[in-house]
Amino acid sequence: MRFVFFHVGDDLALPTKMVASIHAHNPGAEVIQVTDGMTPTVPGVTWSHITEIDRQYLMLGRTGAWADLGLDSPALYLDTDMIVNAPIDVVGALGEGSVAMCRRSYNRDAIFNVKQRGLDFSEYAGKTLDELYPWVGCCTITRDASVWADLTELYYALPEKFWRWYGDQEVLREYAKRHAVVELPEAIWAGLPEFGGRPLITHYKGQRKNLILNAPGV
Repeated sequence: MRFVFFHVGDDLALPTKMVASIHAHNPGAEVIQVTDGMTPTVPGVTWSHITEIDRQYLMLGRTGAWADLGLDSPALYLDTDMIVNAPIDVVGALGEGSVAMCRRSYNRDAIFNVKQRGLDFSEYAGKTLDELYPWVGCCTITRDASVWADLTELYYALPEKFWRWYGDQEVLREYAKRHAVVELPEAIWAGLPEFGGRPLITHYKGQRKNLILNAPGV
């Protein structure tokens, strides 16, 4: 099994916990950190891939860095605010597909907030989350790096504000319109902790991040 994550910066608390959870349930897994030359290596990774990252455009940088990694075999690409709770069959989940994306499960009918991180997305006023972003970018499986190369190309065609935020969901949506996609239900592959249960992976996104260091099972 092969897992990949992107992390830049000196605070290693979240990725360290995430990597430990991968190894706890997937002994022998290969774990790859994609990063820049100024970031320390996260404990427990198998190896690191260092590339140039413009930190003012982290969302664009992540997608481009995964393309630059250049893997030629299946891998699961995760956010660092996630905890793996069980063995993950990456190859089995992908099946015969070229890409498996996380399909939104929660708050599909919620109205999108057009003001985010000092950016204005008023062109999407009145849209629901599911209309706008049916795929979430926290958990993706690809057969090889060509998918990330295609997504990076789509990214560069977006307005600059999306290079800072929401661009990952923009390009996933557009890619899914043109290609067959295997669905990974968010409730199973990136379950939010307040909904309980035991998803394969729990996602401590947003204000939930302060809960991750005390997450069970690691």
